[in-house]
Amino acid sequence: MSKILISLFCINIFLGANTIDSSINIQKKTNLKLANYQTKINKLNNKYENLLVEYNYVNKEIKNNKAYNNQLRKIVLSQKKELLSFDNQIKTIGETQKNLVPLMLEMLESLNVLLKEDAPFLLDERKTRLDNIKKAYERSNITNAEKYRIILEAFKIEYDYANTIESYKDLKDNKTYDFLRIGRVGLYYQSLNLKEYGYWDKSNNKWVVIDDFTAQFNIRKAIKIAKKHNSVSFLNLPFSSTKELK
Repeated sequence: MSKILISLFCINIFLGANTIDSSINIQKKTNLKLANYQTKINKLNNKYENLLVEYNYVNKEIKNNKAYNNQLRKIVLSQKKELLSFDNQIKTIGETQKNLVPLMLEMLESLNVLLKEDAPFLLDERKTRLDNIKKAYERSNITNAEKYRIILEAFKIEYDYANTIESYKDLKDNKTYDFLRIGRVGLYYQSLNLKEYGYWDKSNNKWVVIDDFTAQFNIRKAIKIAKKHNSVSFLNLPFSSTKELK
């Protein structure tokens, strides 16, 4: 009986040991599977995070592209409007060019008339300027815009004469005199020896001798003022009104 009990005890111990070993193996396998699952989960998490980063980047690029495309649409629309404006300007320029040529001819003729009917001051200088303008007008390698600018510049010079006082030396009857121009209302001469004086009578288009000593004194004084040798002061000089230019 004792032997039977011992044998049964040993058998129980052996069976228990097998059961523990089996449980340990099952636990190891379970832990290994769990480790594999965790590895897969970690990989999936990494993949998810990478996909999320890529999604956010792509989404940002899409938004930027939309904004850029919207800006491009605005630029294209603006360029279309500018092209339309340029087309209209080109048409206008064509019309302007056609009207500019006769206008310049009229302006040249006005300068001609002005030189003929104006007081004879700086005649050589003014005639030379007008001749140069006419030569430039006839040249084909100068644009109409440049020709128009040159003519306008001549008109400005003529206009400025009305607002200035000037003294210069010039010839009259092959003799050198000091001339005095006061705007366009008075033109006078004085001989270099201070003995001859006169003024331009615009009403009759001729020089008139001045014998009045007061007027002669004022001419000398005005010439000094024009040369900036004297300060500006009141002058009593003879002059005649201009004729109307037609």
